[in-house]
Amino acid sequence: MFAEHYTTTVGPIEITVAPPEQPPWDVDVIVEEQDTSLLNGEIHLVRDTMESYESLIGKMQGQAPLVPGQVIVKHTTPRRFIAVVYDIGKKPMYRLEWIATALEKLLHEMETYRARNIAMPLLGVTQGRCPGADFMDLLFTILPGAQSGYPEKLWLVTPLAKYRDIIAYLENRRAWSGSSPE
Repeated sequence: MFAEHYTTTVGPIEITVAPPEQPPWDVDVIVEEQDTSLLNGEIHLVRDTMESYESLIGKMQGQAPLVPGQVIVKHTTPRRFIAVVYDIGKKPMYRLEWIATALEKLLHEMETYRARNIAMPLLGVTQGRCPGADFMDLLFTILPGAQSGYPEKLWLVTPLAKYRDIIAYLENRRAWSGSSPE
């Protein structure tokens, strides 16, 4: 299914909503969401190991969990920023304050690495069932603090199941503020 890209701005930052299969442009950084034990999603930190599954689980249980809100930078091409926004041992497994902290740290890393074009999922929404509007409220609260010129473009990687809700949120925000999408 094809979904049109939707573009708006927050201050100097161009925000484009598009599904994962339809990138609007090349990116410098891909943001990934993760849990405190790095068990969630597509991140693969262990490769070609000769160890048994039981041995790996044992080692993982012995390591200290990461802190919610933490951001890990992976020096790949494109660069990967891993945002720790889940703790699978808690109910719910996300907290808005963790997502807000991660967003602030992500902006700092974007400035540090002069990352212009970013792909970022709706943090906390897909795996943690955070309401999309709650994430968007946080994003629109924190983004105006980006004074450095980084990022220039933010692609909100939006699953088709959430696409209409996010567009409706942006349309309502646009109607309220009097601005228009591109």
